[in-house]
Amino acid sequence: MNVRLGGIARILFHIYLPSVLMGFGLGMLLPALPILARSFDVAPELAAQAVTATLLGRAVSLFPAGYVVDHHGRRAAMVVGPLIVLCGLLISATTPWFALVFVGQFLVGAGDGLWSLGREIAAVEQIRAESRGRVIGAFFGISAAGTTLGPVVGGQLTDRAGYAAVFMLAGVFAVAVCGIGLTYREARVQIRRSRADVPLRRLFDSVAPGYATTFQVLMFATFCAMLRGTAFQSLLPVYVVSHLGYTASEVGYLFGIAGITQLVMIVPAGYLSDKVGRKAAVVPAAALAAVAFLALGVSTTPTALAVAVLLQGIASGLAVGSMTSFTYDIVAADARGTIQAFRRSVGESGAFTGPIIGGLIAGTAHAGVAFVAFAPLHAASALLVWLVARETLGQDRRPATSATPEGAMRAP
Repeated sequence: MNVRLGGIARILFHIYLPSVLMGFGLGMLLPALPILARSFDVAPELAAQAVTATLLGRAVSLFPAGYVVDHHGRRAAMVVGPLIVLCGLLISATTPWFALVFVGQFLVGAGDGLWSLGREIAAVEQIRAESRGRVIGAFFGISAAGTTLGPVVGGQLTDRAGYAAVFMLAGVFAVAVCGIGLTYREARVQIRRSRADVPLRRLFDSVAPGYATTFQVLMFATFCAMLRGTAFQSLLPVYVVSHLGYTASEVGYLFGIAGITQLVMIVPAGYLSDKVGRKAAVVPAAALAAVAFLALGVSTTPTALAVAVLLQGIASGLAVGSMTSFTYDIVAADARGTIQAFRRSVGESGAFTGPIIGGLIAGTAHAGVAFVAFAPLHAASALLVWLVARETLGQDRRPATSATPEGAMRAP
């Protein structure tokens, strides 16, 4: 693996370790939501909307995060983001009013969005294009696996000590991530001073010529991928605990199966992306997700549920980081923060749409029906990437800068 600026040790400490800590800490919160609902005497479907508040916070933070990353550096985002997460967790853990849980979770999402974008750009600047899929896939996979492994501990801790203890422990992880960010040494990209004056509409000229449609398809695919991730996280506890009658620990184990599977898929997914093609990872991921959601919608026994979440874990493992690598192949270095913020803001709209629509369906029927309703969307994503998007592997077509002094594109 070709690594620049400090080598493997620097990536492990500044990128992978905080990804594990933040993902694990926030993942612990998921099984606590149904118990939180009981303590405030509100419907489980309403408690699930705490996930929506988190996602809304992340979506709202993305454009400011892109500005911070491009103009104030990656380190600023990697330090301030976890501090905002900590504030949100403390509010959620200590408030006597359920409405403030949504405020706290909004702050958790905003801080996580700022931190994760800074971490992402910092990672990209330390790797070469031919290793992009493996390195990006690894840190996204580790983070997402932490999000799904965290519920194993979160479920046990919730059953034994209550939901507040889970939020407080997640806060400890946020403090550790902030401390790691403070030690990060900025690797600055040369950015034209005139870029700050370039209108937002012209920043998107930084997508390489001939790849505009591919970028649009990637935005839709990102929307679908983030919708299925958050729909899975928010609906599985409601379906398994509230509808089927299992415990928080048991739903934690199901999240654990998905997390372990996703972790196992990191290496093969990165290999597919870097050696076969970006589409070789993205297309099967979306197709398998459609199958997994259909399976989740009709599963009631522990075995059937385990098989369904196993398929979801495989799909998530293949998808994680693949569309990010796809995008970085065709975007100029000096607009990375802004362009990625734009793509991910579209994705985040899917992320908080999933729990809202899923919650409405669960409220009128049950969460299993919501899983089935989302399946066709993932199938459509697979078909569009397969048939419409252009492959970028081996064709690193990023323009050198988003604009020349006159504002025109400059070829790579």
